[in-house]
Amino acid sequence: MPTEAPPLPVLRSLALTPRALELELDPADLHLGVELGALVAEADREALVGLVTALRLAEREGSSRLPLTGADFDRFADPLALDAATRALASALAADPERLSPVTGDPSAFRPLLVAEGCLYPQRMHALEVRLGQRLAERARTPGVDPASVDDALTAVLARPPILAGRPMLLSEEQRGAVRAACSRGFTLVTGGPGTGKTSILVSILRTLVRVGVDPATIALAAPTGKAADRMRGATEIALGRIVERTAEDDSLLASLPGAQTLHRLLGFSPRDETFRHHEDDPIAASVVVVDESSMIDLGLADRLVRALPVGAQLILVGDAHQLPSVEAGAVFRDLCAAADTEGAAVELTHSYRMDAGDPDGRAVLEAARAVDRGDTAALLGVSPKRASELAFAGFERAGANELDPFLERWWERFAAPLLVGADVPLEAERGRLLGDSEAAAIARFDRMEQARLLSPTRARRQGVTALNEALHARAAAERGLEGGRTLAFGEPLLVTRNDYERNLFNGDQGLVLPVRTERGVRPSAVFRTRDGVTAYPLDAVRSLTELAWAVTVHKAQGSEYDVVALVLPAEPMPLTTRELVYTALTRARSGALVLGSDAVLQVAVESRAERFSGLQARFSGG
Repeated sequence: MPTEAPPLPVLRSLALTPRALELELDPADLHLGVELGALVAEADREALVGLVTALRLAEREGSSRLPLTGADFDRFADPLALDAATRALASALAADPERLSPVTGDPSAFRPLLVAEGCLYPQRMHALEVRLGQRLAERARTPGVDPASVDDALTAVLARPPILAGRPMLLSEEQRGAVRAACSRGFTLVTGGPGTGKTSILVSILRTLVRVGVDPATIALAAPTGKAADRMRGATEIALGRIVERTAEDDSLLASLPGAQTLHRLLGFSPRDETFRHHEDDPIAASVVVVDESSMIDLGLADRLVRALPVGAQLILVGDAHQLPSVEAGAVFRDLCAAADTEGAAVELTHSYRMDAGDPDGRAVLEAARAVDRGDTAALLGVSPKRASELAFAGFERAGANELDPFLERWWERFAAPLLVGADVPLEAERGRLLGDSEAAAIARFDRMEQARLLSPTRARRQGVTALNEALHARAAAERGLEGGRTLAFGEPLLVTRNDYERNLFNGDQGLVLPVRTERGVRPSAVFRTRDGVTAYPLDAVRSLTELAWAVTVHKAQGSEYDVVALVLPAEPMPLTTRELVYTALTRARSGALVLGSDAVLQVAVESRAERFSGLQARFSGG
């Protein structure tokens, strides 16, 4: 009979505990190894604890599995300083998955830990990969609309383009190919960098599908975050509304197309019991599902989405495979694009329409982002660092790490202080909704807030989001004559950090602290621009789900765009600081991108890939 697992305090005697905590693992991660260790021989217990801790570290860094040999294993073993016994156990398991039965086994066994392709999996992660890969492979082989019908419909769409910025929204042959692929297959991925026309393609896909008989009411638009969903909805509605010679199909699409929503809302997520209403036995009511910003989808959410699709429904994932992968485990979009490229289910857009001679600043930002994506550190370091006083906040610029304090002063003067001007004038609201002039004034403030944003890879350290927010909050409090701490100044930006379905606020939504007059008088409020208008909530009521947003992490900025972004790098290289992170930060900017940090840290970041260990690509290809 197995012995009872040691109580949690015993873990403090393990040599790897301090290192695990430094790596932001928690005691529960260690305790998992202890619980499983109670099921194996005493001689293997501590080694298994170390191995499970390495697996949890791999999961925390976004991998779904732990390589058991070579340099890939060392990547997780070395930070934990795992001993020779643990390393020997890893090698033994790679050769014999039954070595620690009944805890480990090969994929045919139902065990807590599985060994496949020389890697250690939690059983759940392996099951998710297998199920998702096989189901998507089946959909990729399922034809969509007849290609001849798609060609006829696309020809009709191209004859009546929307007029945006005074010019017709025309599609290149590359973009037309993406539309044809998306409409003709059961599963398609469309990947492209900034300015490659993904929005143009999305609108053309919708118009083409309606012309081949798809009911627009059965088309679902979704994105991983509320911010990305709002951008998707807004861009789609604007383009459809600017078709000069709309047909009956276009009018039907504009009138009946459901608004974009978060994936969690599409799937009927219940925060109370953390369950999803839609699944195999109760699929969503859609014949076509289009998801934007798909690089942000993690393995678990992708599985939930595919399980909830009706039989025969088309799935179209749109995104940028070069951006940061999801916060949670998996690099689903990137892995699928790599696998689907050989299957013909992935379309990559390469031509950028922002590379315009009339927009030299936007061109410079995009060229810098492309240099990052190529790993071309010479091109980036060839841009000489400037003093903070010399920054123009246009094009691509660099500043040294020693310029942080004067840079923050410049940033305050240029972008932060204007948010406070006039922000103490009360706005009028009825039942929490701003109306008339107050609504217009709030929208103008949101437009100003979204002109620029500070970004950082991490929350911790002097260069992290917490310290940057504290520094700018202190300036705002001083300007208003307030004491620091929790007292927020009118005009300060907020970020929603978790979903609140009752208030219709979602992780990533941005707001402002403003005074609002209601039936109960003037009170400090958190004001948000949502799809339903501009809404105000008492500040105290939403403090627990919001935080200051003078600066946000790069992950939180995904799905957003600003005129100007500034990426503040840490003082020394960190695992989080990768090529994908720098690329994602730069591609948030329309016309100005600044990187503040040392040459050495920037070089290491651009040369480091956000590598995640996953078997999804092989599952899809072999599905």
